[in-house]
Amino acid sequence: MQLRRLPVTTPPIPPGGGRVQSPAGELAQLVNGDSYQFLAYLEFRPDATKPRGNHYHAHKTETLYLISGRVRAVYHDLDSGERARMTLEPGDLVTVQPRCAHVYYALEHSQAVELANRPYDPADTHPYEVTETV
Repeated sequence: MQLRRLPVTTPPIPPGGGRVQSPAGELAQLVNGDSYQFLAYLEFRPDATKPRGNHYHAHKTETLYLISGRVRAVYHDLDSGERARMTLEPGDLVTVQPRCAHVYYALEHSQAVELANRPYDPADTHPYEVTETV
């Protein structure tokens, strides 16, 4: 799992991405030049009866960009045993590698987009209860 906090910058946006504020609104360049085969919009609701996630993917690498709100994220790398817990905020871009279990709890109403390097395949989503212990 890799977290990048996209910096607020001015044009031109530097390699690695960034966010530009203008009177017309914010432009966030998440990636430039990479190929993705999946794009989804996600809503996180604090009144949801269960969190998003609690699974891992054997093959898919996914990148989550938080547009608004705050989300508590918990990760468990099944190969290294490493665990991480963090609060994602607007402008955060987190990449989750294969075999890294993850779960997301909405701390407030939040919105995100997810990019992935391969098409959605339900057979590549493996349930795994991620615990809060870090």
